[in-house]
Amino acid sequence: MREGAGSPAGQSRPRASHDGPLRGRRRRGRGRQAGRRSERVAAAEANVQAYKANVQRLLALTSFQRVVAPFAGTVIQRNVDVGALVTAGSPVNNIAAAPTTVTGAANGLFEVAQIDTLRVFVNVPQAYAANVKVGLPARVTARGQLAEPVKATVTRTSSAIDTGTRTLLTQVDIPNPSHRMLPGTFVYVDFEIGPAGTHWRIPATALVFNAQGTRVVLVGTGNKLHFQQVVVGRDLGTTIDVQSGLEGNETIVKLPTVSLQEGQVVTPVAAPATNGG
Repeated sequence: MREGAGSPAGQSRPRASHDGPLRGRRRRGRGRQAGRRSERVAAAEANVQAYKANVQRLLALTSFQRVVAPFAGTVIQRNVDVGALVTAGSPVNNIAAAPTTVTGAANGLFEVAQIDTLRVFVNVPQAYAANVKVGLPARVTARGQLAEPVKATVTRTSSAIDTGTRTLLTQVDIPNPSHRMLPGTFVYVDFEIGPAGTHWRIPATALVFNAQGTRVVLVGTGNKLHFQQVVVGRDLGTTIDVQSGLEGNETIVKLPTVSLQEGQVVTPVAAPATNGG
């Protein structure tokens, strides 16, 4: 009804309703219940994740009971025996020692070798290092194992000369599909190369070592002696490779004595040629 409207006798009046505030309280009650359910669901999900993590941890622990080979190969050494104590990160004992002791170096449980291709490391003298390239053919021989040389290939080098030995560390790969060559075998490796640059091979006795350096005595024009500075390469025992200082057409004194002097006139005696290129 509105203000100013008539109200005949016996007409019913609208009744005030109290359902509005009640419905609001019910809605708020349902909202609190839903919030508590969401919290319980989140807590349950967190518990599930924790249980999953614990399962993964237990699976990881049980996985240590199995030793899996990292690749297909042959077990060439076993460092543990049945009953040996093995713990993560600790050294293992050799099978010759008591199985319950933990001694020795950390050398692993087993040693596995893949011998389809073998690697051999060769120290190439500095004089020949410049001619050693990746892909260079090589021949490998082993006493008592190979009836004939095996063809191999240079796969990589250290690309640096060792200052102590003046050699180039070179890796040679040897195909071994039949497994006739065994790991650890001492072998001989031959390269069909020569020293870098022009070289001449002279008798080792022709060298003169003194404060002036390494020299050889040449017989020059008019049979006069001349002390020539040289740079030596590979020492072959009875002969020496000369890397620089000679042209190859000189006459050298094979056994120079301390009494020889620069410019001294001598009478040369012919001898068999000993220099090569």
